[in-house]
Amino acid sequence: MKGVKSLTDIKRNDTEIVRVSKREFKGHEFLDLRIYYQDDEGDYKPTKKGITINPKLVDELIDALNKEKDSAPVKE
Repeated sequence: MKGVKSLTDIKRNDTEIVRVSKREFKGHEFLDLRIYYQDDEGDYKPTKKGITINPKLVDELIDALNKEKDSAPVKE
């Protein structure tokens, strides 16, 4: 797909991934985090579940995730 660069896929479960992509829309870049499902042929297709954010907000998002990570109980 033109204007879309897949950065990474994070396995959510046996049939879904969270794909992190950089995309361009009307000359502006955005970061897209979207759930993809695996179809019967094994290809991943996007769902409506996800968020698209301005790259200027990435640092705030990382800070929030790091705070949650630091406060979450450690699993053994």
